[in-house]
Amino acid sequence: MSNASTPSTPSAPTTTSANSAEDRRASTEPDGTFAYTAWEETQPEPGEELPRVAHAYTTNTFTGVIDGTGRAHHVMFYGPGEGQWGAGRYHGYEKVTGTVGGRTGSFVLAHDGGFADTTVRADWTVVPGSATGELTGLRGRGSFVAQQGVGAVEYTFDHAFDEQQLPN
Repeated sequence: MSNASTPSTPSAPTTTSANSAEDRRASTEPDGTFAYTAWEETQPEPGEELPRVAHAYTTNTFTGVIDGTGRAHHVMFYGPGEGQWGAGRYHGYEKVTGTVGGRTGSFVLAHDGGFADTTVRADWTVVPGSATGELTGLRGRGSFVAQQGVGAVEYTFDHAFDEQQLPN
């Protein structure tokens, strides 16, 4: 009887599902949609002259990878440009309550976006340490492009969980 070990046989290569997150990123397929269900905007200074600053409070309903409700506070800058809105920038935070990948809790998204004419483009990231419940340890980022008058806005959201921070 020999004490030599038997060489291991390499395992067969694994295949990736066509619906994996990596494939979605490569094909830029959306991860879901959201719709504005409420929009309240106030201006700290009266008047419609540009440039101007405004605060927007919104409520959004998410479906897809994120399934739940978001309540956001944005600070908007309106500058000169074409169309009804002109051109500008916005920054804000949105607390989302619901599920991500079947896990329940809440988290905060930090928004950084801009707009020109009737198109809004934005990136968002999960604020580190903001996730609660089964979402504790959530990390992620995404984006969207919205057109004025379109009800459902497609979004992307790449995410992962820090398993060491999940509750027992």
